[in-house]
Amino acid sequence: MPTLLGVPFLGRRRETASEPPTSRESIHDAAGPQASPNAQAPNNFSSEFAGSVFPSRRAEILSAHLRGAASHEPLHTPASPTKVKSPDSATQRTAAFQHRRPWRKLLYIPQDFPDDYVDDTFLMELQKNANVRMYNYSTVVMQTTVVTQHISSIVVFIAVFINLYRGALTGNLLLWCSTVTTVIGIISWDLLCLTLRTPVQRIIRLGMIKSAVLFALLLFGLSPILRTLTGDTSSDTIWAMTVIFFFVNLAFHDYSTGNLTNIRFPGSVSLNAAVLASVLLASQLDSNLSVFAFLTFALKWFALFPIFRRYLKRISAAASMVTTVVLALVATAMFMYISRAIAMLHVFSTLFITFGCPLWLIWVQRYKNEIHGPWDEARPIVHHYYH
Repeated sequence: MPTLLGVPFLGRRRETASEPPTSRESIHDAAGPQASPNAQAPNNFSSEFAGSVFPSRRAEILSAHLRGAASHEPLHTPASPTKVKSPDSATQRTAAFQHRRPWRKLLYIPQDFPDDYVDDTFLMELQKNANVRMYNYSTVVMQTTVVTQHISSIVVFIAVFINLYRGALTGNLLLWCSTVTTVIGIISWDLLCLTLRTPVQRIIRLGMIKSAVLFALLLFGLSPILRTLTGDTSSDTIWAMTVIFFFVNLAFHDYSTGNLTNIRFPGSVSLNAAVLASVLLASQLDSNLSVFAFLTFALKWFALFPIFRRYLKRISAAASMVTTVVLALVATAMFMYISRAIAMLHVFSTLFITFGCPLWLIWVQRYKNEIHGPWDEARPIVHHYYH
């Protein structure tokens, strides 16, 4: 077949390039009976395809298609290149991980791990309730005495004012009673503080007594002015402001036992609120002597008496408990003639604070869940060296 069609056909095409292309019928006749019936479809496809390419390549393409049709063999297509299988990525990661240096919990050194990486030992340092303090019921009851003492002292102070306002108590009697109780308190202070008192504390105690005397003399001179200070203010406003100031005094009072020498924040806020409430109440009295006696009593009751109670609790817990019981009984007895409802409310509140609140605290303590771990901030250890 190449001899029959190839050489003369190609010779004619080289000689006359301008000759019109061979028709479909001439190509079919040239193939003749040597082509098999199965080669008809490839011949038709080859002749159509040959007419659409360049003249110089048309004969070669036609010859190749005819040879394939005569031999019933498909044209050979180039084999695709064989892909080389890459090793498993998981194996590569495992091998790379084994060659890494051990992880260290340090962010300031370069490592082969991301910054948020943690190993299996991260949760081994987890601690639960490491700093939780378990309370004893009797100890908590003893600690509540400072609260009930201060509440009872406020109730006693209000009862003294009501009796003085109604005329059941005179200013002269109140002045003498406050002076005698102050002297007894100073003597008791010296007897109870033998184990804690130093020369420095003795000087501080004498300085507080001098300051109290100075304030008493100042109040004696200002009594006429303080008596008429709120003359244009209604009584309802004064009572409401007095209640607010006493609540502030109760909220900001220094209930700790470590402050034995001076009054500091927030105890100073409590003292100032008590003094303002006392001035408002004193402006409702009718005599200068009553105003002076009442303000002197207020100065001793809210400035010196809390420090005495702290000393007493620091020295003897039993003496502090006795003081609590005495104050609660005195406050209840003084209000029984004024308002039995308030007296019973004071009794129930004292019992609840002293015995109910500690039981409540211990019961709630079981639900406390505090966790510590390596995610917490570092706490520096400060060493103090004394020479």
